[in-house]
Amino acid sequence: MAGKLFLYGIAPVQQCLLHQNRVCHELFVKDLKTKAPRIKEIISLASQQGVPVKTADPHTLGKMANTRLHQGVVLGCGELQTLSMQDFLDSEAARSRHLLIALDQLEDPQNVGAIIRSAAFLGAGGLITLKKNSSPLSATVSKASAGALEYFPVIEVNNLSETLQQLKKEGYSVAGATMGKNSVPFNEAPVTDWMVLVMGNEGQGLRRLTEKRCDTLIYIPGKKHTESLNVSAAAAILVQHLVTKG
Repeated sequence: MAGKLFLYGIAPVQQCLLHQNRVCHELFVKDLKTKAPRIKEIISLASQQGVPVKTADPHTLGKMANTRLHQGVVLGCGELQTLSMQDFLDSEAARSRHLLIALDQLEDPQNVGAIIRSAAFLGAGGLITLKKNSSPLSATVSKASAGALEYFPVIEVNNLSETLQQLKKEGYSVAGATMGKNSVPFNEAPVTDWMVLVMGNEGQGLRRLTEKRCDTLIYIPGKKHTESLNVSAAAAILVQHLVTKG
């Protein structure tokens, strides 16, 4: 089992087998004779792809997944196949109007997964994340994304500042989400067909150099004397607006 990642939960495992963006090693299920339609489909997909299917009791599944929330399904697999920035720019997807979401050192896998789920559902074009100093693209992220991590375009980069500069040369405009003194309400900011929305770290927000690379700084107005929104909730509001208005 060493060196393997264990995806858990019906949606992540099903999407992984459907989209095949990971090498799949073994599928473990609580009951091979299950009548649950989605688990039956998962077993069928694994069998069609030559992935061994084995039974395991709930305790063993929980140990592999490191959680009880495995829904009776765990998949031993490899790391997600991500894109480089150049891979994405050379792809067919990059030729259509879209919004990219860039994460500036987000650390909470639940937030990363929730952002991916919203971005995929709302029709964004892809996610940019850092290879270091960010949440790994783990099984927890896949579960929080309801399996969207397994098919949504994810671009991993070494340097976000340089990536934003590169995208600006490609014709993208960059909007950073922050409550700075130069920020404007999101619904008053210009929206273009080719945009990058940058979301900052849960505690520190956008780094200074990242903020410097943004063409526009935007925020979500709220009621006075209330806490700010969680980054994943804020991202969902901003993505919906930018995808609709773009």
